[in-house]
Amino acid sequence: MKLGMIGCGSMAGYHAPELTKIDGVDITVCCDLVEDKAKALAKIVGAKPCTDFRDVFDLADAVWICTEPFNRVEIVTASAEAGKDIFTEKPVALTLEDADRMISAARSANVIYMLGYCLRFWQPYRLLHDILASGELGDLVNCWTRRYMPADFRGSWYGKQELSGGVALDFGSHDIDWLIWLGGKVKTVFGQTQRVRQGAAADEHAQAILVFAGGGMGHTDVTWWEAVNESSLGIVGTKGSIVVDRAGVVTQKMLDGEEFAIDVASAIAVDPEGNVGMRDGAGQILRVEAEGETIQQHFVRCVRERLTPETDAAIGREVLRTVLAVRRSAETGQAVDLDV
Repeated sequence: MKLGMIGCGSMAGYHAPELTKIDGVDITVCCDLVEDKAKALAKIVGAKPCTDFRDVFDLADAVWICTEPFNRVEIVTASAEAGKDIFTEKPVALTLEDADRMISAARSANVIYMLGYCLRFWQPYRLLHDILASGELGDLVNCWTRRYMPADFRGSWYGKQELSGGVALDFGSHDIDWLIWLGGKVKTVFGQTQRVRQGAAADEHAQAILVFAGGGMGHTDVTWWEAVNESSLGIVGTKGSIVVDRAGVVTQKMLDGEEFAIDVASAIAVDPEGNVGMRDGAGQILRVEAEGETIQQHFVRCVRERLTPETDAAIGREVLRTVLAVRRSAETGQAVDLDV
């Protein structure tokens, strides 16, 4: 597979080394409006640099797009029209209209179109999903995330609401994607956002409660404000619960049972039916061999086997629709009902 990188900033610098580890994948061209960025990444991966994304098409079978969400629609639609399979960073777009335009172009061209919602491929996020999917916890009551990443974006495009969508879209859409992965279609949204710093031009803190059409609810709390670094998550079900604390310790408790810790390293292989690894007599999950795909490996496999990606653009559209509802709820002070 010949792969073209479009947008050669920090995210491309993260993805490129992982892509070059995959057998049969060759990054052949690196494109950025800033020529020095294109040249720098191209030198690392042994590719040709360019500054016009259209020059990528003759040198690549697929494109890996890491441009900003406000600078993506033309690139994605042109890539689709050129018959190139597409990976883009999240979010899918800033508006549903832009998302629909890109999705339509990809469908018309019958190309793969995948988004970078990486929590589905990271542990322990995937482990928690698969334990719930196995039925072990019973029906979903509540699922939640709290992620605090102190950062001051007032001097960059992230800090402009019209360019990034604020913390709820740029950062918190990862969490909303994970909650939707667990709970399914969202029926009702309650949301609050806040700009904390003086001069902030984008939302810096967001909270949302999601009510799922199939039952249960989800909650997320994200911030760029100067809080303590935090990352915790959990699931409450009708038969048991599982919680990951800020130290990464995974604790599970079943109905009328004792709490026990899960060794994530020995529990991360899940078969296609969602069954977790076998347990020993003490209830601990036995060590298994397969550790699942990275997000980069998943894209390559989907392209090679012509599969719908786990995080395809339609998923990204649903996440965007939910985030826009969070912001609308924050503006109006009212719950927002979504068509399901």
